[in-house]
Amino acid sequence: MKLSILSSVSVAALLIAAPAIAQNNSSTIGQNGRNQTAEANQSGSNGTSLIDQEGEYQIARVAQAGNSANSNVDQLGNSNRAIVDQDGDSNSTITQNGWNNGASVQQDGDQNVSTINQQGSSNEVSTAASPHVGLIQDGNGNSSSVDQLFSDAEANVFQTGNANSSVVLQQDDAGSAAFVTQNGDDNDSTVTQNSAGAIANVIQGSSGNVSELTQGRSNGNAFQTNGQQALITQLGTDNQSYATQSGSSGDLNVSQAGNNNLSNVLQSGFDNAAGDDFGAVGVNQDGNDNEAQVVQSGQLSDAFIDQVGDSNYAEVNQSVNNAPNPAGGPDPRVANASIIQSGGSNTSEINQYGGSNTISARLMSASTDQSGDGNTSLINQTNSVITASASANDADVDQSGNDNDSDILQNGAGNDALVQQFGNDNNSVLSQIGSGNAATVSQYSDGNSSTITQNGTNNSAIVSQGLPQGN
Repeated sequence: MKLSILSSVSVAALLIAAPAIAQNNSSTIGQNGRNQTAEANQSGSNGTSLIDQEGEYQIARVAQAGNSANSNVDQLGNSNRAIVDQDGDSNSTITQNGWNNGASVQQDGDQNVSTINQQGSSNEVSTAASPHVGLIQDGNGNSSSVDQLFSDAEANVFQTGNANSSVVLQQDDAGSAAFVTQNGDDNDSTVTQNSAGAIANVIQGSSGNVSELTQGRSNGNAFQTNGQQALITQLGTDNQSYATQSGSSGDLNVSQAGNNNLSNVLQSGFDNAAGDDFGAVGVNQDGNDNEAQVVQSGQLSDAFIDQVGDSNYAEVNQSVNNAPNPAGGPDPRVANASIIQSGGSNTSEINQYGGSNTISARLMSASTDQSGDGNTSLINQTNSVITASASANDADVDQSGNDNDSDILQNGAGNDALVQQFGNDNNSVLSQIGSGNAATVSQYSDGNSSTITQNGTNNSAIVSQGLPQGN
């Protein structure tokens, strides 16, 4: 029999329904099942609580001490738990429909809003260290929404600052875990997980940061992606991070400790990584006003960007196909790109692309290190001319001087290019088309210009302008 209790009923009626307790203001409790406990304690004004439970092993507790508080808990399933504690001017809605769900909301500040919707099995808004404790908002004006629509999803959201916004959506059979912690003010975090096995950890410790993360393809797409991992940490202020993993088995790690930085990472290929493992950093911005762009639509590609200086721009585009894929043994990393900018106002772009079953662009590598100021580096590598099972082109640029310009183009297989600019106001243009070519440019003094063009096979060129320091 379903039992409904209003807070305005008589004391005798409350004693008859001992497991369900309602005090003060307006409260409605409905229970239908066994081993259920519902309790609502309201000591403030304008507090409204509605608890509706149908199933077994369900527990719901609501305590509202502030004013204008509103809580709505609806549980229809097995072994569900919902605990809501609101001290300030808050609004909380929890809906659980499925197996063994658990949710907890604590809001101590004013004007906070929390929404949790769990439809599926074995879902939790909690952590293993603190079971059934999740989505805690201590500041004022915070807003959080968690939707877990399928099985084995877990989410944990902590917001201790003011005016923070967090949205976590786990759907399309996402066996995922999302942890969002925002300690500052005016932070905005959105995590959408459409893939089984996706893991996301977003921590924004300062103020004014924006993080948008999407993992996996949406429902209806063939070949649902899996195995993504993401770590986004923003300890500075006014940073923006946009990350999308629609491919398979991609790592994505972003750390922004400076201010006014922008990071945009898009991985749509197979087994791409911006970083090494979960916890490593694929895009690291410790300086200010930096911008990093990473697009990986190919296969088995790695990208790393480290910006320590200020006002730097770094871009990596990799769309290399792992063809032909040799039989036996593990798949190698098809393309590697690394950009390190410790100076200021530098610009670096690396593009690695192409490849087919007969003309392969596999195993290419490129790196740029800019420790000076005002330098520009462009690296383009592909293979559209040499029939080979791998390209294995390699290009490296080191700019420790100021206001230098380097442009490298390599098309073919087995080409090697090295540009070193230690002086100032130097210019280097290097083009190699063919196979087995090698070129080295070293510019030690100021105002030098070098142009190297090599077409063919096994050509070699060395250019040295000026003398190294100490000579």
